[in-house]
Amino acid sequence: KVEGGFLPRVRFKKRPPKKFLTKVSNLIDYKHEVVDCEEDIVVVKFYAPWCRSCKAMEPLYKRLAYTKSSASVKFVQVPITQDNTVLHQGLGVPSVPFGHIYHKDAGLVEELKIKKKEFSNFEKILQTYMDGECELVPEPSP
Repeated sequence: KVEGGFLPRVRFKKRPPKKFLTKVSNLIDYKHEVVDCEEDIVVVKFYAPWCRSCKAMEPLYKRLAYTKSSASVKFVQVPITQDNTVLHQGLGVPSVPFGHIYHKDAGLVEELKIKKKEFSNFEKILQTYMDGECELVPEPSP
């Protein structure tokens, strides 16, 4: 029993899962972390440390990685540097921030810009792959 009837509020910070976001900076690591990965889905964000759009959407991507990381989904970040420009060019990354979604059975299934304005669309697309279903858009009537 506490004297005076006061119980202090103790807030425990929720700790992120161990290694919920992996940083890759060369082709060998990319092959190991993305191509040869055991997870069903791998989400890759390509960014530049000096890019304002990349900095603006970074908290959104980290939150997504924190909430959606699991045994079947892995999140990877690939920064653009002078040492790995060949990696970005070889993967056909036209601009940053840019995202790839890989599926274990199908390979690269999505590639799209992931700016802050379009991030909710990116989240929806990822969720469809996680759920194992997709939305079918009806064809317009003639």
